[in-house]
Amino acid sequence: MIAWMLYAVLVTLALSAAALLAERAAKVRGAVTRWLWIASLIGSLVLPMVIAYASIRLPDNLKSGEAPTSIVLRNATSIRMPSVLLDLEDVRPYAMSTSIDALARTIWAIASVLMALMLAVGSTLLQRRKRGWHEGVLCGERVLVAPSAGPAVVGLMRPRIVVPAWLLHASEEQQRCTLAHERSHLDARDPQVIALALALLTLMPWNPLLWWQFRRLRRAIEVDCDARVLLGGHDITAYCETLIQVGQRQSGRIAVVPAMSDSASFLELRIRQMLRKPGKGARASAAALVCASLGMAIFAAQVTPPDSGRRNAQATVVLGNDTLDRYTGFYQISPISLIAVTRAGNGLTVSISGQIAAPKPFHIVPIGETRFAVEGKDGASVHFVTDVHGYASRLVATQNGRVVLDRPRIDKATADRINAALAARIKAQKPFPGSEKALQLLLSDPDSGAGMSPDLAWVREQQKASREKYLAEIGPVESYTFTGVSKFGSDTYLVKRQHGEERILLVVDADGTLATAVRFSSMTPAPKS
Repeated sequence: MIAWMLYAVLVTLALSAAALLAERAAKVRGAVTRWLWIASLIGSLVLPMVIAYASIRLPDNLKSGEAPTSIVLRNATSIRMPSVLLDLEDVRPYAMSTSIDALARTIWAIASVLMALMLAVGSTLLQRRKRGWHEGVLCGERVLVAPSAGPAVVGLMRPRIVVPAWLLHASEEQQRCTLAHERSHLDARDPQVIALALALLTLMPWNPLLWWQFRRLRRAIEVDCDARVLLGGHDITAYCETLIQVGQRQSGRIAVVPAMSDSASFLELRIRQMLRKPGKGARASAAALVCASLGMAIFAAQVTPPDSGRRNAQATVVLGNDTLDRYTGFYQISPISLIAVTRAGNGLTVSISGQIAAPKPFHIVPIGETRFAVEGKDGASVHFVTDVHGYASRLVATQNGRVVLDRPRIDKATADRINAALAARIKAQKPFPGSEKALQLLLSDPDSGAGMSPDLAWVREQQKASREKYLAEIGPVESYTFTGVSKFGSDTYLVKRQHGEERILLVVDADGTLATAVRFSSMTPAPKS
């Protein structure tokens, strides 16, 4: 969920840029701009959902063979999100049964409900405020007169024009310009447009760029309204003077309703827009801006969403508590390492001791009777082998189809002995028998996996090119020192090399086989020439 939310923000950023460019092109040509921001708001909500989850079924005449052909939209994208953003999907609170994703969903729901309540409360307060206003007539049109509110349009189903009391004593020209502005809002259904935008914001209130789009929409509504008033035949000088007069005597604002008055800076921009005349290169400039806008919109549609939504959608199986309890317990990895499986909602939490590769617990969710997907790890799954009574006898973990763990279940007494052995080893701070020999084997960097576990040999083969590059950069070994036993039960060595040093953590089996090895390096900066 976290990665998807970041993906949604990235799409919104691209669509915001597209709408901004298109708005400038529209202003150059004197065209309407508000619908660009409505389209951007809708697109920012719909596009991330559609691209992440939807597929298109092709017509029968385009089917390949007998199977129906469909296009998964996420597979049609080509711009991958930065890996640093996708890595956030793996974050989980330590020692908590709920994931960050669940917390994000809860906050999202609460924020949407709170915003809906705030809008409802604001509407109620506005209705109460309207009771203190009285009917009046301005230039032959019935309006609401408020002591210190307006000019504005209030109401959704039956919108009305409200004007401040001081406007009744203004010049007739100012009154006509003000009424023309607010009547233009009514005719264009601007109150309904703003209500629609607020409803869209309620669906995703946590996205700051949507609020920026809403602000741009409100300004676009006022600019479009100015253009319609001038097209209606009103004198531009008188209208601009009215805007300045209303701005100087700005009355109390009424929430988010269409209003003639605004900040001084935006009022200045509105007047400049009305007085601006198209330049010689207006058409070329507008065309260039439209092309750039389309490019940003295409970019937004081509961003590849994270896989979390598809993976979570896969976890639709709900298992009973009795079934989940059959898998809880302990599974042995080595004499000092084990797996502890506990219940966590409609899933299980897996904690591994004595393994630096798994420093934190991870959550697994059911995708079948005995199969579980690892939350936040694409391509990772856990399968429980069961006995005739349905109880787990082995735990098998796979990554991209390859078995990375296949461990038997043990009783609590055995698990306690393993934990005690790990604690005793950490307390003693003595290396494994044959530890130094295993280190020398690792430092010699042999091509074969002789003297190493099959898993370690496979990993070294996969990382051969990067390992050889790393060793060439850090240089040959100068010395090494045993520094103790880590909290994972592995022997720790400090190895000094020509261009830096590295910390190596290794585990040696009882027969002297090098089971696992992990390196942490720090390179010495090269001297400046």
